[in-house]
Amino acid sequence: MDSLLRYGLVAVLIALLLTPLGLPIPEDISLLAAGVLVRAGHGTVQAAVLVGFAGVLGGDSIAWTMGRQVGLHPTGRLARFFGERQTRRIRKFYDRFGPWTVLICRQIPGLRFPAFFFAGATGMRYRRFIALDGAGAIITVSLWLTVGWWFGPAIQENLQTVGQIRWIVMGVGFALAAAVLWKWFGRPVRRDSAPDADTAIPDDAPTDPPDDYRESKGL
Repeated sequence: MDSLLRYGLVAVLIALLLTPLGLPIPEDISLLAAGVLVRAGHGTVQAAVLVGFAGVLGGDSIAWTMGRQVGLHPTGRLARFFGERQTRRIRKFYDRFGPWTVLICRQIPGLRFPAFFFAGATGMRYRRFIALDGAGAIITVSLWLTVGWWFGPAIQENLQTVGQIRWIVMGVGFALAAAVLWKWFGRPVRRDSAPDADTAIPDDAPTDPPDDYRESKGL
């Protein structure tokens, strides 16, 4: 966090945008730093809110775009990597929870990237995605900016403790992500079982789900 505090809100914005690309700084830590900067007089509340929303929604849009480019076509790269049956399980997950998955997972570190990636991969329209993501970001951004502002002085005096908390948060996030990936991709699949009739995908199926499928699932 010390580097974020040293370079200000610009560094916070860059960190938020690079998080889905593998930057090892949790989103919550970046937002926390923004609150600390405001408390220290290195930015206004309006600027911190703008940076927070722009960085969060921009990073989430990158994850959505990555999923959109890969897609869930049965012969696509994702299906070849995870397996055709596991790809169908992803579709079932979104069939069960619908677009509310985006709003729920926005509040859970470690589940954000997979949820947003699969939102793009399953063909959720971007306007629907960004509306749900934005609604969830109101909670995320407001919460961590407030915590950073309220505990700003204590955080600056105990950066080592904050660094330890960062690794704990990252560890919990990775554990949650690993559990979800294992649940949906790590289950052994019986090869002698035939695919369900309602989930079978023909060989000539298009890459993206048709519009009537999206509308029926609320995507």
